[in-house]
Amino acid sequence: MEKRQYVIITDTTTDMGIEYYKENNVQLLYFHYTMDDEEHVQYMESDLSVKEFYDRVRAGSMPKTSQVAYEDAFNLFESIVKEDKDIFYLSFSGALSGSYQTITMAANDVMEKYPDSIVKVVDSVSACGGEGLLLDYCVKRRDQGAELDELVEYAEVLKYNTIHLFTVMDLNHLHRGGRLSKASAVFGTMLGIKPVLYFNDKGQLLPYSKVRGRKQSLDAMAKQMKEKYKPGENEEIFINDGDAREDAEYLGKLIMKMMPDVKKVRYGNIGAVIGAHSGPGTVALFFIGKDREPVEIK
Repeated sequence: MEKRQYVIITDTTTDMGIEYYKENNVQLLYFHYTMDDEEHVQYMESDLSVKEFYDRVRAGSMPKTSQVAYEDAFNLFESIVKEDKDIFYLSFSGALSGSYQTITMAANDVMEKYPDSIVKVVDSVSACGGEGLLLDYCVKRRDQGAELDELVEYAEVLKYNTIHLFTVMDLNHLHRGGRLSKASAVFGTMLGIKPVLYFNDKGQLLPYSKVRGRKQSLDAMAKQMKEKYKPGENEEIFINDGDAREDAEYLGKLIMKMMPDVKKVRYGNIGAVIGAHSGPGTVALFFIGKDREPVEIK
């Protein structure tokens, strides 16, 4: 019996850059955001450039994001299953957005309408380059010939080894997103506190340490990776930034010096949808590690 084909779909929150999706035959569902009373769609013509987006935020604009629309998900899924193809969908963390539930609902409705179709939705419990790193591993596994069920099983295991570490420049963006109290944001800013945050197994963003100064926060991320990464399984790592490439490259060079088995760093932007909550200057590190629980760094 001939193997049934499947299509990989993901969210624009993977932040891999539009050329990546084209080159690797990955389809997208698009997140929207509103800024200065204008609606934008990430990776479409209405999207702002990364520089313009962050410059507007620095000038005081307050972007608001919205999740994937049910109709968009249903229509895309339907168009694919009508071609007698199945679907593997890698979703933005369900703990951070209602899009996972929306996409799952659309998937179930499509399978009900087309009983021979299969739509598998995986909650990546990830975001940004972490979701992108997991996607990249899944794309490579697909290209090696993995069938749909094999790919789902692979992703469900690997996602808990996809480590996310973030540091931000401005604590007030975390406060607006409900990640930090107002008092902590105010006093932390006064004291020059730069928290390092991580993703837990539920896909929630949590603080694990607070250090003073930007360089110290980047150093702390490299030290945390040194404790948590799997040697031999991180020839390439991902670092994304919110218009802070110089700091991202500092972190990348430090990691390659501390861990010589890391041969390549893939730098990318933190797109508008994630950047609306993390703010300008954010630097995020993604790699394959033992588990997601942080360890104390002295």
